[in-house]
Amino acid sequence: MRKLIWPVLFLLLLLIQGAVSVFFMGWLTFDLPFLALYTFSLLYGENYGAAAGIFAGFLQDSMTTGIFGFHMLTRSILGYLIGLAKDKIFKDRFFYHIISTGCCSLFIRFCFWWVEFMRTGGQWKILHDFLYDTVGYCAGNMLLAYPVAWLVRKIYKWVCAENIEY
Repeated sequence: MRKLIWPVLFLLLLLIQGAVSVFFMGWLTFDLPFLALYTFSLLYGENYGAAAGIFAGFLQDSMTTGIFGFHMLTRSILGYLIGLAKDKIFKDRFFYHIISTGCCSLFIRFCFWWVEFMRTGGQWKILHDFLYDTVGYCAGNMLLAYPVAWLVRKIYKWVCAENIEY
């Protein structure tokens, strides 16, 4: 029963992100479902990470006005790759997770730039504004990487502590 907390967590983080974006229209942005997916994939592995990426991406795609399927594709790929590296990553290294989150954020923004570049017919003039937004996105994700990871790990310990007695 406690495992049902994961879909609720991803939905709650998406709602918090949407609420904050309505009141705060600044340069610094973040992606809370992605940050939760990062830690979830490290804890559960590649198959669960990809499945959670598809679910979190579907929630994001259904609540945004962008290209439908973009978030599902990028989140499932990242969930799988991060989960694949689960045994090779030192989970207690704080600085490593911040850098890794920044690199994954750059990958997401590069994929998004590529899609937008194709949609605009190859206009390079979008690059300057896009780079400016990318720096804010990566910085916001790097700042919130540790608090979201702490929350996901607390929930993971709570789920694992489920006592099954008949």
